[in-house]
Amino acid sequence: MAERTIHILLTRSGTWFSRLIHFATQDDYTHASIGLDGPSGPFYSFARKYRYLALPAGLVEERITVYRRRVPCCLYELKVSGNTYLRLRRQLNAMYAQREEYHYSVLGAFACYFNLPLQRRNHYFCSQFVAGLLESCGAVELPKPPTLLRPAELCQLEDLRPIHRGILEGILTQSAA
Repeated sequence: MAERTIHILLTRSGTWFSRLIHFATQDDYTHASIGLDGPSGPFYSFARKYRYLALPAGLVEERITVYRRRVPCCLYELKVSGNTYLRLRRQLNAMYAQREEYHYSVLGAFACYFNLPLQRRNHYFCSQFVAGLLESCGAVELPKPPTLLRPAELCQLEDLRPIHRGILEGILTQSAA
C-alpha cells in the first residue's frame, strides 16, 4: 500500500485558556490537531465545542477557515505507510462517531503541566489525543507518555517535517496555490 501524508497543526489562539497556557509554559503553541485529508481538510482535536464557551469541550472537527486568520501556527507533515494511515483513519472515525462519549481533560492538562501522568477513560487534552492516536497506530514512537506531552513538544517528534510556520492565513494561501 502506498505511503500517505498526515498533518499535525500546532496553534496558539487568542482564547483565555490558550493565553493562560502560554503564560504558564511560554510555549509558542498551545493547541494541537491532526488532519488526514491535507491542509485544507478537517483537523481533529479536543477543544471547545462552542465558539464562545470554553466548556463543554471534547472531540471536535476543526477547519482552518473557522479560526481567526492571524493565529500563529506551525503545520507539519508526517509520512506514514498505507496500513498505518488506515489504522489512523479507522480509529479516528470510530472515536468521532462516538464523540459525545469523549470529554476534554482539564485535570489531565493541569497534571501535564506538573509532569504528572493522569489517564482517565474517554478524557483527553489536545496533545494527549494527537500523540496517543499517532502512537497507538504505530505512526511514531513517543519520548514519553501521551499524558505528559504538551502541544509544543509534538514538533520534536522524529520524522515530522515543518511545511509552514507563520500564521494560519498562510496555510490557506498555500493550499489555494
